[in-house]
Amino acid sequence: MHIPRLLYPKILQNKNRLTAGKNRSRAKALIIGFLGLFFWAVIFLVFYRVLGYFKSIDVLGVFLASKLLSMILLTFFSILIFSNIITSLSTYFMSDELQLIISSPYDMYELYFTKFIETIMNSSWMVLLFSLPVFFSYGVVFDQSVWFYIVLIIAVIPFLIISTAMGTALTLGLLTVFPAKRLKDILFLLSIFLVIGLYLLFRLIRPERFVDPDAFFTVLDYLASLETPSSPFLPSQWATDALNALLFQGNAAESLFPLLLLWSTALAFMVLLNWAFDRLYYNAWSKSQEAKTIRITRNRFFNFVLKKILQPVPMQLRAVIDKDMRTFFRDTAQWSQLFILSAIIIIYLYNFSVLPMEKSPIPTIQLQNLIAFLNLGLAGFVISAVAVRFAYPAVSLEGESYWIMKSAPLSLKELVWCKFWVNFVLLFVLAEILIIFTNYLLRVDMTMMCISTVTVFFMTAGLTSLSIGFGATYPRFRYENIAQIPTGFGGLMYMIMSILFIGLIVVLEAWPVHILLMSRLARKSIEWIQVVEIAASFAAVVVISVVVFIVPMRVGIKKLTEREEY
Repeated sequence: MHIPRLLYPKILQNKNRLTAGKNRSRAKALIIGFLGLFFWAVIFLVFYRVLGYFKSIDVLGVFLASKLLSMILLTFFSILIFSNIITSLSTYFMSDELQLIISSPYDMYELYFTKFIETIMNSSWMVLLFSLPVFFSYGVVFDQSVWFYIVLIIAVIPFLIISTAMGTALTLGLLTVFPAKRLKDILFLLSIFLVIGLYLLFRLIRPERFVDPDAFFTVLDYLASLETPSSPFLPSQWATDALNALLFQGNAAESLFPLLLLWSTALAFMVLLNWAFDRLYYNAWSKSQEAKTIRITRNRFFNFVLKKILQPVPMQLRAVIDKDMRTFFRDTAQWSQLFILSAIIIIYLYNFSVLPMEKSPIPTIQLQNLIAFLNLGLAGFVISAVAVRFAYPAVSLEGESYWIMKSAPLSLKELVWCKFWVNFVLLFVLAEILIIFTNYLLRVDMTMMCISTVTVFFMTAGLTSLSIGFGATYPRFRYENIAQIPTGFGGLMYMIMSILFIGLIVVLEAWPVHILLMSRLARKSIEWIQVVEIAASFAAVVVISVVVFIVPMRVGIKKLTEREEY
């Protein structure tokens, strides 16, 4: 049995990564630990309050808590499957160590189980980590004993195994059917599967009906509508049934059958996947070593459009932008995600178009502007999530060619700022599309429209600077998968700082926006004290945005310069 020996290099690699630079690593560990505990506490408190409210409602509260748990597990299951598809593609087929392992005298089942363990750890740790406070809140609110947590562990293990086996099987099947030089077709197909799955999951729930009192004639109709996402054939529902038996029935024996379903399915999937792996892996892996052909960057129309767009740009910066654009379209792992981004935008806008605001007890005009203001924060989170995927890796994507870029007749400062402006333009266009179209669908006041469009400009500039700055401060030039770049300490700090930045902007603008909208609705003039307060709030927003715009970029350039000298 050589599985521990095959896992040892990964264990040693992670150990060296943690112990390299002990003082710095300890500081990072303290920061990550503190922030992790903070987010754990926030998640726990939110679910504790929600579940406490549900528990106070007779009959219906228990049902709502059960459905919430079912929807949470179903969401986790969907995320885990897609995460395992991407992760298994890296661990089973794109890892640099595979050439050495496959040429060594290891049995096929040893390679299969080693990479299966590696896949399940890499793809599941984040979901598992942030799901723990959710499960703890259920245990605390419903006064559970230690048996609940034992059943939880027994249910979660096969739950993760099933999602890993399904994701790995899909990746193995796709690489067996499609040659790797058509990898863009595989990733495009995966993107379509994800978009369709998320859209169907979202539309099956039909959340807009829950705020429409005319959609349900009786309470029974409302309860029946909540049954839509569940299915007796889903592993997430089996896990829900196993936990519900203890949470709401207090009968541990009732959880035995769902647990048996989970474990029997998990073991069966592992055996079936091992059988398929033994017969298909060599063929799929050999295809994954073939070169891929990307024709779009050879297209005359593409070259003509790119040349016209970059014509006003100075020659040195033009060369860098041209290289980045061609690299982007040649890397199918990046541009195929534009399909997912497009689907997110469509669903985002569609949700605003179906809101039944005319049936709300709040006056329509006030509600429209309130939602439009809250939409600022929501759009900021969307831009932040897109930036961590596209802007944050911009410096790291230079890879080993970064050292070639150092010898180019272009300063390091110009290179980093070039990365900034390219990503800022793309993110700003996306942000304005989200804000302008949603405000148009909401039919908001022109004052709110102007405030939103200007605010999102400053917000996008700050978020782009944060992503490029943290990406330059914590670059990762050696990676097997582009998705690994934002997963380190720098990516975590960027997400935390971006959330704080967005929250601070929204809080500072809340009071002046309220004053402006109320004065227009009441047709009253604004007092001079209120004018001073409004000016001070917006000035604070501008100052904070300028600071966030400048500081991360300077720090990133300084860190890269020190790295260059080292």
